[in-house]
Amino acid sequence: MVVNGMQRQWQWTSVLACALGLAVAGCAAPDAPAGECTVDKDCVAGLKCYEARFCVAASVADTPVVVRVSPPADSGFVVEQFKLTLTGATQNEARKLVLTEPAVIRGTITQKANQLAASIPGTLLATAPGDVAGRELTFQATSYIGLKQFPGSQSEQGYELRVQKGQSYALAFWPQSEEIPPHYSTLTAGDSIDQWNLVLPAASELRTLSGRIYAGDNQPIVGLRVWLRDAAGQAWSTSGKTDANGQYAFKVDPTAPPARLVFGPDSSASAYQIAVLPSGEVALPLQVTAVADVLPAIHLAALPTMTTSVLHVTGPDGQPVMGAAVRLSIKLADLPDDVTLAGLGLEWNALTDASGAVRLQVPTMPGDLTVTPPPKAVAARLQQLATTLAPGDVQIALVSRIHVTGNVMDFASHTVPGATVTLREVEADGEAPDTDGDEATFAATPDADGNFAVWADAGKYAVWVEPPLGTSLARVLARIDDVTSDTAANPWHLVLPPPMVLAGEVLTQAGVALLGVQIDVLAVKVQTPQGSSGNTGGDGQLGTNPSGTVVLDSHLLGSTQSTADGRFEVLLAPGQVAPE
Repeated sequence: MVVNGMQRQWQWTSVLACALGLAVAGCAAPDAPAGECTVDKDCVAGLKCYEARFCVAASVADTPVVVRVSPPADSGFVVEQFKLTLTGATQNEARKLVLTEPAVIRGTITQKANQLAASIPGTLLATAPGDVAGRELTFQATSYIGLKQFPGSQSEQGYELRVQKGQSYALAFWPQSEEIPPHYSTLTAGDSIDQWNLVLPAASELRTLSGRIYAGDNQPIVGLRVWLRDAAGQAWSTSGKTDANGQYAFKVDPTAPPARLVFGPDSSASAYQIAVLPSGEVALPLQVTAVADVLPAIHLAALPTMTTSVLHVTGPDGQPVMGAAVRLSIKLADLPDDVTLAGLGLEWNALTDASGAVRLQVPTMPGDLTVTPPPKAVAARLQQLATTLAPGDVQIALVSRIHVTGNVMDFASHTVPGATVTLREVEADGEAPDTDGDEATFAATPDADGNFAVWADAGKYAVWVEPPLGTSLARVLARIDDVTSDTAANPWHLVLPPPMVLAGEVLTQAGVALLGVQIDVLAVKVQTPQGSSGNTGGDGQLGTNPSGTVVLDSHLLGSTQSTADGRFEVLLAPGQVAPE
């Protein structure tokens, strides 16, 4: 059996009952970890012995889960999801997960009336809804400019896409060429198809839309990327770049749905650019078939005059903070004369250097400033709203992060050294995580006594505990809590519950066991424990998470990989799955 991807060595002593003061033969030293058993009577009431190895939860509520099975890339199989319900009576039963043969779609991607290109290079993506919200089935293929003889194909093809049968997929194709816009279509996969050729509109069928962006008294804005984006965030055009005259042009399929004109600084050179160009979008969608080839000019009010500000960031010890992320966002209230824009503003993103400094060209007008030190720094994140950076040197002294301490114990009050305690910031208003990119993550490892300490910014966090490999404990979302100035004086007590087990084997329809298959157990619906400062009681009490999403992996209950005989075993924490 494999748990968490490695062979577990079960070296427990039967001290669980002893730790609770019960008279059971074979009690070991009080500092030994609990869990080993031979028969059920070796476990305390409410637990039972699993395969004469370790104690598990015996009475559990119905637990609906989805098992996501990801075979190795060279296996020929694709990701599948299996819905299961675990109960106290069935949690230990081995489950057979039988992978189906995928539908293999092969063909070429070409443009009409272009007989020269064998296939257009690019990326083809197929997506379909999964059984867990936010966990779509996603399959990707590469389209090659030269045709290839794929194994099993009767002729040379430009791409090979493997997907689950019986699903309807949304297809998106992103060409490598800057002259061809993205293309979207659908596919219902009943069986394998050779020569499923995707034909894009001919170059002559594409419309070229152009325009101009300028500010003030005919000042061209140079270096802006401009494209069309629909309400779902999908691009429907190539991107044009404003030239020395502020003019741009892009190509779009005339059948594109209503989409907004979007513009912003060209970010292709660096992920962290010091930007002084505006960004925004036209508030009303454009219908491609109803607009002229030359779009109305976007006339911005005169851009503010820039001055040089040098930010010097120091920590609570007065020393420079290297690698702090500096973000400044300034909204421009003056709207253009000719069209209505939304989200018009300026933004800067930069990192402090070895001396803790960063040089910005900024206007002397208010904006929102955020300085985020690296995760392991003691210095705290700084957020200043409506602040104005003065010209010249600006000193930014960061205060100390909050010292979060606590301990990690198992269900029998034994310490759990070597675990990983991770604090992952969640949105205070319950919205999905990472929508603004500001969430922070902090991690610590408990010592031999189970004690941990970590410096964290103030905020609301999901607190995860990952037990070390080789222990009969499960990954746990231990609590949701606010980190405030009071947290330093109130250590957290994190308790790992007795696990439940999901075991089985992964087979092909021919009965062949598969090695190295990634097994992820996902909660269809999540329950989350609230901390002492949360809104539903104290330690160990569960409350339904109203947003359905805590952090990006909140649905992930546990993972492992299959062994050579296709077997797998995942330990799960009871009580973290809400009824459907």
